[in-house]
Amino acid sequence: MKQVNFGHLLIACSIIFQTSACGQTKSEFTWPNGAKAAICLTYDDGLSSHVNTVGPALKKYNFKATFYPTLASSSIYDEMDKWKLLAQEGHELGNHSLYHPCQKSKGGMDWVKDYQDLDKYTVDQLLEEIQLANSFLSALDGKKTRTFAYPCAHYYAGGVNYKDSISKHASAARGSSGRQESLQIPDEIDIYNITSWAPNNHDADDLIAYIDKIIESNSFSTFTFHGIGAEHLVVSKEDHEAMLKYLDAHRDKIWVTTFKEATDYLRSQQLKK
Repeated sequence: MKQVNFGHLLIACSIIFQTSACGQTKSEFTWPNGAKAAICLTYDDGLSSHVNTVGPALKKYNFKATFYPTLASSSIYDEMDKWKLLAQEGHELGNHSLYHPCQKSKGGMDWVKDYQDLDKYTVDQLLEEIQLANSFLSALDGKKTRTFAYPCAHYYAGGVNYKDSISKHASAARGSSGRQESLQIPDEIDIYNITSWAPNNHDADDLIAYIDKIIESNSFSTFTFHGIGAEHLVVSKEDHEAMLKYLDAHRDKIWVTTFKEATDYLRSQQLKK
């Protein structure tokens, strides 16, 4: 009878166990409704096109999105009833600060007003502004918890990183970039720095290609939209609607929901690990 090499057997069993465990871990993370990935449609700065163009388009395709209005926006004052209606229809109103302060020391930030220069803020000053924005938004939608989007994706106030302080005022936070950043597996995603791509004059093919990339990665990401058919960092109404139509046709593959719902779900799954 041939003698069994127990050392080789233990190594083989270890490899089989590790392979099985890795496979199990990968398959354990599932998105709702059997989807392979998740995406959030987010809209920054509180623009008029959000309530007059985006809201009706989302209603047509029955999607819920997240809006991050800068509360000093003229649309918030002039069209407040329409913003209240967005919340009533199930969309999320997230915190994007009162005045959208950004680091003027960064490249391309010449447009930032001196009194909105984040380099001149203190962390406490910024956090007070964020808390006040939360109070204002609560008056609009009645909610006590919400998410945050870093203005200009800048994390330093007066040279101090304030990202770790956001958890006191938001359940999750979204970054943003004009380039498409690497997508992470869901277990490794930082709830307070979610990847987001900000299109600017990109067409429907570009938007759809990013959706496909998220699906193929079995991951989670968001779009950071600004103007839709108007204002700044524009995506045309036609390309935006073509994207919605594509998402509608692929509901079985990608879960489309608000940023808060997605990140609440993501956190609950991460805590199970």
